[in-house]
Amino acid sequence: MRVNLRRCVSNHRRHYTSRQTALVNASARAGAILLVILICGACAPKQKIQLDCVPKEVTIYVDKEPLPDVPDSIDLRADRSHILFFKGSGYKSAMVVLDSEESADGPALFPRDVCVELDLVERDRDLRIEVER
Repeated sequence: MRVNLRRCVSNHRRHYTSRQTALVNASARAGAILLVILICGACAPKQKIQLDCVPKEVTIYVDKEPLPDVPDSIDLRADRSHILFFKGSGYKSAMVVLDSEESADGPALFPRDVCVELDLVERDRDLRIEVER
């Protein structure tokens, strides 16, 4: 008996069952729906919010995500509310909520401009010196 060690190559067309075809169609539909959702999310109205913060050496979080630097303005989706959190070393933190409200021109965020001045953290500054004699 001889064994052929070469691979058998055939040009058979693969036949799919109706169950496999239905699964492929459902996956294609789900992908199309996801694509439409992503495109519509990108088309959501945006609004430029002016930011002014004292001191400038703070970290700003927008919806729990830190910004890499302190910008003069940020573009946010106007169709939903946002939370801005300002945190600086040696300063009390502050939070600002931007509410989305319907207007004649469509959704808009209020307040439109954000100006935050962080207060210093009060520390006990009593100096105590003990000297041994």
